[in-house]
Amino acid sequence: MHFRVSKNGVMTDEDVYHQPDAVYEYIKPGDVVVELGYGQGSNLLYLAHSCPESRFMGFDLRKVKNLGLPSNVELFEQDYSSLPQVADASVNVVFAFETIVHCSDKEKVFREINRILKPGGVMIVYDYALKEPFETFDYYVQTVISLISKGGACSMIESLEDMNTHFTNSGLTLEKVTDYTLNLLPDLRRLERKANKILSRPWLTRLVFGCMPTIFTNNIIIGWLGYDSCKTGLGLYEEWVVRKL
Repeated sequence: MHFRVSKNGVMTDEDVYHQPDAVYEYIKPGDVVVELGYGQGSNLLYLAHSCPESRFMGFDLRKVKNLGLPSNVELFEQDYSSLPQVADASVNVVFAFETIVHCSDKEKVFREINRILKPGGVMIVYDYALKEPFETFDYYVQTVISLISKGGACSMIESLEDMNTHFTNSGLTLEKVTDYTLNLLPDLRRLERKANKILSRPWLTRLVFGCMPTIFTNNIIIGWLGYDSCKTGLGLYEEWVVRKL
């Protein structure tokens, strides 16, 4: 789904609703809403059931089957950097949780969003960024960033400044940027403990990395490095709210 955003420094199951609840505040009855990279569909279905008078469209490279879709949801299996079936200026709200970081050409995606959004339409993004540009760090920190990026099957993670520039270069207007890095630490701490249980045992590390799928072992890398990188301020977790004026 996505990382949990803790309200008080103690992780709870309710924290997983922070991101979709934030999007919910922007949806009005009758709106057309698009999710980029819907994953297992949890957030899309949560919002579709919460807003039965709105229409939802989800785009992902892999279509999830047997979701029991309500009548106001339509899913598409495709790259979301091009949305030919969505008309110009036809969408009220777009949201993307921890998926834009995977895109090698973010401005192509944002230009497409600018095309489909109605004037006054909004895009809400939750994703990762670096405090400073990659090239400003020394070799050892760059190695950590590269490992985290690979672990998350990401293009190289970019700086907050770069991300802000991508939005504005694509014709979108930044309404607000909110830093939730510290709120992520309880969830990252949980993942770090799980990763350490494997990596502290050489025999188990060899077994897991030899037998498990790459997507699973890559996530262990994120779990091991994510907490320290965010606690020290190297990595950031941000909410962007941008509009088409």
